[in-house]
Order: sequence, then C-alpha cells, then structure tokens
Amino acid sequence: MNRESKQHPRAPVQVASFIYDPEITETEPPDHVTAIPEGPQSRSMTRLLKAERLLERSLYFGLVSMGIGLAAIMFVQVLLRYVFALPFVGIEELALLMGAWFYFLGLAYVTRNGEHIHGGIVTLLIKSPRKIQSIRLIMTLASIAACLVFGYYASKYAIFEIERGRASSYMRWPKGLWSASMIIGFAGTIIYLSLQAINQTIDLKTRLSVVKKG
Repeated sequence: MNRESKQHPRAPVQVASFIYDPEITETEPPDHVTAIPEGPQSRSMTRLLKAERLLERSLYFGLVSMGIGLAAIMFVQVLLRYVFALPFVGIEELALLMGAWFYFLGLAYVTRNGEHIHGGIVTLLIKSPRKIQSIRLIMTLASIAACLVFGYYASKYAIFEIERGRASSYMRWPKGLWSASMIIGFAGTIIYLSLQAINQTIDLKTRLSVVKKG
C-alpha cells in the first residue's frame, strides 16, 4: 500500500515522497520545521524573510556559478590534456577553489531548505509530537554550537593565511580565497539554523497552547 507523505521536499526538488508500510496504523510524526516557515507569518517574520531572500539569491547564484565553472574547467582540462597534450596545472587549483565554494555555499543553502539528511530513530521511539519537536529544537541548538566552534577555527585559519600573505603553489593566488569559503559557509549555516530554532520555538509554543486550551 502506497501512502503519499505530507512532508514534501522544497523547490527545486518538487518530487512527492511516499511511505510504504502495510502495518502502519499511527499518524505521521510532525513535519520538520525549517528556517523558512510555510503559511501566514507575523509582520516581523515577514520582514525578516524578505531580507533573507537576498541572501538566498546570493547563495543560489554562487552555487550555480561555481557548479558551471567547475564543469567548464574540467572540460577544458580534458581537452588540453588528451586532445592538445598541453595540460594546465593551474586548473587543478581552480577546481579546488570552486569545489570549496560550491561545498560550503551548498552547506548553507541545504540548511535553509531543510534538505539535509534527517535521522528518524526519534520518531520510532517517541510518539508525542511535542517531545519530538523538543528534541529537534535541542539538536538544532547543538548544531548551532558546533557550527560556532568550527566556524571560529575556520575564521581563525583564514585570517592567519590572509595576514601571512600565503599564495597557492602554481597560480600564486591568495590562499585566503579558498579559506574564505569556510567563513561564508559556516556564517550562512548559523544564520539559517538560528532561523530554524526560532521557528521551532514558535511551533512548540503553538502546540503547548493547543494542549492547554484542550
């Protein structure tokens, strides 16, 4: 028996997911609350989401640019090496540069849409929607703490390379260009995890108020 899930992925995926479990008799666990809430929002949250739209566009443009650029230089490298027998070593450094930016921009963008991998063991052990959402909020806060730690050391390393004026081996570009991707990636991830924590807190308050009224 196929049963369509209520928890659909966000754009640009736009593919319905299905649950196959002939023994299932209970309702689905509550939807994951992400950084970008659905439905009507308060005036302050609406303003915040309008400002966030600029960040989202920047991340998306950066991802598309780095992805296309990475594919293009790999194609050029294949032509230079196997067609013209003139390999260009600098392309390998460019590939690492674009790959680093693609990865860390993607880290922030995936966090925004809530499309990263979620563990499901909590929903197997706990049936209370409020407890499930509470645990998810705790995990979000733990993720923020982890990103703050990693982001701090990434920033410290990037600043160290910039101050020392270190350059890449072949093209002699500042290594800070590579390290800066970590700063931007962790900063964007922390912003979206913070928004997610706010929305999860609002969701929990709403559930508690419903329980009290009931």
